[in-house]
Amino acid sequence: MRQVRRQKRQRVTLTVVALLLLCVVVAVGFWQYERYTADQATLKDQHATATAKALITPTPVVGPPTQPPATPPAVTGNAVKLPDGLQYVDVKEGVGPAAKKGDTVTVIYTGWIQSSGKKFDSSYDENKQTFDVTPLGTAQVIAGWNEGLVGIKSGGTRRLIIPPALGYGSAGSPPVIPANATLIFDVTAVAIK
Repeated sequence: MRQVRRQKRQRVTLTVVALLLLCVVVAVGFWQYERYTADQATLKDQHATATAKALITPTPVVGPPTQPPATPPAVTGNAVKLPDGLQYVDVKEGVGPAAKKGDTVTVIYTGWIQSSGKKFDSSYDENKQTFDVTPLGTAQVIAGWNEGLVGIKSGGTRRLIIPPALGYGSAGSPPVIPANATLIFDVTAVAIK
């Protein structure tokens, strides 16, 4: 009789343990399902938001390349030569009103030393994405920029060939820019305000 009771208690205990394990498995499964459902809903919302933004966000006029060229690329177009020695070529015509003195011109750029063709500065390096030339004409940049960016349009790219007198002059900017260096800049106007 004792043995029958013990077997009955063991069966009841095993049944209770089995039911508890089953409850735990069901609870974990339900929790995982809820998490999965919530994650799917979040992904769906993110996808819908990204799609909506893509539909209403205009394509930018310009985008920075991953790496600027190490030497100035060849360009075609008619060079404009100004009396003070500054030259420029509109590599790509922009749109909208032309930049005028007093405007803020947001640019991306790369600069090279003409004699060596060596790149010495670029807004693409070290995550410097854009640079504001403001106010155009008297901005704290070399004179060749203040003069050479007048007339550029948004989205346009202009090659500036800047003589030493409008760049860093006879002093240069050691150790990067030698004395009396002619500089080449490819400047793209991202925005004009």
